[in-house]
Amino acid sequence: MKIADDRSFGNMCVRDIVVMSGVRPAGRSTDFSHTGRPHHGFLYIWSGEAHFFEKGKRTVVAKDGELLYLPKGTKYKMQYTEPNTTFVLVNLEMIGEGGEDLFLFDRITVAARDDRGKRIAGVMAKFEMSSVSQSPAAVLRRKELAYRLLSMVYEEGFPLFTEQQRYPQIFKGTLLLKQSYLENIPITALAEVCNVSVSSFRSLFHKQYGMSPVQYRNRLRINRARELLREGSCTVAEACFASGFENVGYFCRCYKKVTGEAPGQTKKQSSDG
Repeated sequence: MKIADDRSFGNMCVRDIVVMSGVRPAGRSTDFSHTGRPHHGFLYIWSGEAHFFEKGKRTVVAKDGELLYLPKGTKYKMQYTEPNTTFVLVNLEMIGEGGEDLFLFDRITVAARDDRGKRIAGVMAKFEMSSVSQSPAAVLRRKELAYRLLSMVYEEGFPLFTEQQRYPQIFKGTLLLKQSYLENIPITALAEVCNVSVSSFRSLFHKQYGMSPVQYRNRLRINRARELLREGSCTVAEACFASGFENVGYFCRCYKKVTGEAPGQTKKQSSDG
């Protein structure tokens, strides 16, 4: 199993997209406990509730406005627990450049909660509308929506929603850091929204990520800078300032530490390609 990282996300191919939607009564169930799930799936619950019982592990609950990621091969039983649960299910394959299956997580995960503007709901509604046709335009539309969904899952908190279960006391501060990484928000402000001390926030954050909040923010900035440089539309200095850094020398040192190459090399590879 290969968990998708920043590089493999860029080379990921999404294909074989099939959309299902409908209404299920309480007690309706699906059993993949022996065969395992044949495809990756994204299940969005419009209203109602569904319980997923992973073999030998735990129970995951999906409720109104939640998007669940169901990894390929996962063994589980699922049951709808409320009357008239409405849903959209997108089955697909996620393939790396070497032809291997890519995974977002190694287990069933609440990948996003649609509590900020109903953006996920908008994409899932478009999936539903596109599912009635098999024309080339509809097939391409579904592929476009699949990439958009993956992008939005990442933007909305990937992979913070699984990490929330480990250290819920720092979740709000971590999410604020991810959403505002271009700003120099002080650690004191991140700790304050969590109602914990700065030392507690730093300690739990390091346990969660294996790095400090500043190092984590720099990684987010470097990821943005790398994409800008790959596009080839800006200089190294422009990528530096557009990604939240204020010093080109410091940016270059951070960039090489994270990516293993100088920003100029990334830009040159883009122009050569």
